[in-house]
Amino acid sequence: MSALAPGRLLAAALAFVLWGGWALLANWSAGHREALVAGLLQGCASAVITLLMAVCVNALFARLPGGVLRMAAPPLLIVSVSFSALWLAHSANDTPALWTTILPPSGLAFAYCLYLTLSLARDAATSEH
Repeated sequence: MSALAPGRLLAAALAFVLWGGWALLANWSAGHREALVAGLLQGCASAVITLLMAVCVNALFARLPGGVLRMAAPPLLIVSVSFSALWLAHSANDTPALWTTILPPSGLAFAYCLYLTLSLARDAATSEH
């Protein structure tokens, strides 16, 4: 499935609204301009990350050997990269509530990547039998 499939575009739009809105609220007390910039930054980043996440999980899962590495590496690698990118972007922006802004979406991203990896493992086990 393509990163630009209609379902993924809808998910990216929802990620933009949800996490951009979260960043706006989390930074509101610092001032409206700072909150708006943080919200737009987080919303755009969340949309892009959402578009790429499932594609990356599928690619990593397909290339890794079976076992614990195949189960743990996709969520850990993807969320490590996305968390680092968010931290760098918000640090460069001087986002006032940096940790409050990036921890919730990163936590949910990890849960989603783990779910996708477990689903792929279940599907692989079913096709082997």
